[in-house]
Amino acid sequence: MNIIADNGFYELEYENEHYEHLEFVRIDHICEVSYVTLKNIFTGEVYTFEMDRVKKIRKIMEVMPSTKENHVADNSSYSL
Repeated sequence: MNIIADNGFYELEYENEHYEHLEFVRIDHICEVSYVTLKNIFTGEVYTFEMDRVKKIRKIMEVMPSTKENHVADNSSYSL
């Protein structure tokens, strides 16, 4: 489950149910049980799954981090 903390969207199978378009929210460890919380990016529904009961998980898309670009002052000759 170490891929779950990466940025991206996931689909998983949990107790004979299929979930997709999920975005990682957090991982919790409560009383020696690990839980992963994911949010459906289209419906906004938030799901918490017991990690030991997840049958299959797959990353369906990688999210690229946004980069800040300054098109006005792209080099020192244009800056104040």
